[in-house]
Amino acid sequence: MKAMAMCGYGPLERLHEVEVPEGAPGTGEVLVHVVASALNPADYKVIGGTMTFLHARTSPLIMGDDVSGRVKAVGPGVRQLAIGDDVFGCLPYGPFNKRGAFAESVIVREAEVGVKPASVSHRAAAAAATTGLTGLQGIRTLGRLPPGGRLLVTGVSGGVGSLAVGIGVRLGGDVTAVGSGAGLEMARAMGASMVWDRTRSPVSWAAAGTFDVVFDAAAAYRWREWRHALKPGGAFVTTLPTKAFFVDKALSLLTRTRAHMVAVESATAALDEIARWLVDGLAAPIDSVVAVRDVAAGLERLRAGHARGRIVVDVDGGF
Repeated sequence: MKAMAMCGYGPLERLHEVEVPEGAPGTGEVLVHVVASALNPADYKVIGGTMTFLHARTSPLIMGDDVSGRVKAVGPGVRQLAIGDDVFGCLPYGPFNKRGAFAESVIVREAEVGVKPASVSHRAAAAAATTGLTGLQGIRTLGRLPPGGRLLVTGVSGGVGSLAVGIGVRLGGDVTAVGSGAGLEMARAMGASMVWDRTRSPVSWAAAGTFDVVFDAAAAYRWREWRHALKPGGAFVTTLPTKAFFVDKALSLLTRTRAHMVAVESATAALDEIARWLVDGLAAPIDSVVAVRDVAAGLERLRAGHARGRIVVDVDGGF
């Protein structure tokens, strides 16, 4: 099969088309013909060698964590899926993951994908997979946002932050969005009750005890900058592991607030919930669509901070 890959870490320009074995699904696995994927900051960080622990050290290195496509073959023990089913989900992050969706096919575990609704396009499903799971797990699972609780989301121009606003609203939250420019308009459209232009006001604007959850989708802040704004028992949730976070995590144990980092996990039950929301109108804002052969240009746009929403990858027609 065809894939976009590189042999070893380095500049994005080294990504090129390769031919690799398709493989066959094992027990509990399905082979998915990839129709669409989407770009994540983890892609260029792994490729560039700065966060190699997010993917196995394989060669050729095929990235792409979001996947939406059609089941092509099923392995032993698969019970819920059949050949021809449309599915979506995201591949796991970690040194054990040797797979990537920037390829004609990818093998996934049955428990890692959900059924894509017929009324939702593959591009829309791919755009909502990783970001939807990250938002849901960060806000509800770790943040424990109560019904009617106050939620603040940063980085609402990005893929995770923009969708997290809509998820927060659907979880019954009163959402304040932090961003700039067109991102604030997207947040309003997603249901934010208040928007805050980060270029005009410092983070210290919030009154003490304002929020139940601060979801730092942009991974741009620290718990200590927001601890005053959290209610007792409130949570600061970030999306990126850093040394500073682990320091804050330890310090938070001495307070009445919590600090967490979301490590996204793809699970059928959560994807089924996201699928229902997609049918009901939730949508990940899409910045642009690139052919898989042009994935390096898309990653450069994402790295430069120009994207407003997800950059979707056309795999099925992109080679």
